[in-house]
Amino acid sequence: MDVKSLYTFIAVVDHGSFAQAAEALELSASAISVQMRGLEADVDLRLFDRSRRPPVLTQEGREFIDRAREVIKIWEDLSESLRRDSNAGKLRIGAVHTAVSTLLPAALRRLRESHPRLEMRLTTGLAHDLEASLRAGLIDVALTTGTTALAPGFIFNTISAQRLVVVAHASAQGADFRELLQNNPYVRFSRQARVGEMVERALEHNGIQVQTVMEVDTQDGVLALVAAGLGVSVVPDHPKLHSPQLRVMPLGDPAPLRRLGLMFDPATPRRRFCDLLCTELRREAQAVGMHVPVAV
Repeated sequence: MDVKSLYTFIAVVDHGSFAQAAEALELSASAISVQMRGLEADVDLRLFDRSRRPPVLTQEGREFIDRAREVIKIWEDLSESLRRDSNAGKLRIGAVHTAVSTLLPAALRRLRESHPRLEMRLTTGLAHDLEASLRAGLIDVALTTGTTALAPGFIFNTISAQRLVVVAHASAQGADFRELLQNNPYVRFSRQARVGEMVERALEHNGIQVQTVMEVDTQDGVLALVAAGLGVSVVPDHPKLHSPQLRVMPLGDPAPLRRLGLMFDPATPRRRFCDLLCTELRREAQAVGMHVPVAV
């Protein structure tokens, strides 16, 4: 049995299927299946019921998952404790797309300058997928949007809170946010993203019907279409939105807030680096004028 197989097993459990774990790990489903059969042989347990499609955990599998997580935790603690230089190490970061296009680059640059021996690896994705990767041990920390259903054993340190705003081309017709949304084509933020879910709830709460012409999964893509005069949209507020080319209005009074923060296991052996990243991100949020709550 090797650690890699345990990581893969945890990924299968957290993602819910061989196929979804394969996509997250960038492996083929057959490679996942081979690893899981090898793991079953090594531990002499039948972990999956393959008579069902997709395969599901057996009772032995459900009992083994907790033991697998314990082994991975011990392995990572041991690996970290063997490092001679406390400023050296590896931090695997997952981030939502909106953070990569705003706060994260400058924060990572400063962290690299102050800790040149820290190896940082970055992956991007939707909030739900990042949190699954965090639970599976595939990343150490997730820069993601706030959720009311925080996974047990994890904490969420708020970096910033941004109000949702309606953004439109300067030529768009409408005296207020309702008219802008109802009188112009709508560029929808992907409903698979958590901020997209927030927007949908806010529109429903305000009783606003929109005429969707496009659906985009990145904020940069949404803003490019709006700036080209192809429609209006709703996005988290950011200083770069405020230009003569665009009209920006809060989505209601008060507008809903999108919280951005770091999610991680407080017992992780990389806690020090997670805290350093949190400090740099808050510093950048203040530097660019994004709202940082007093209670974090």
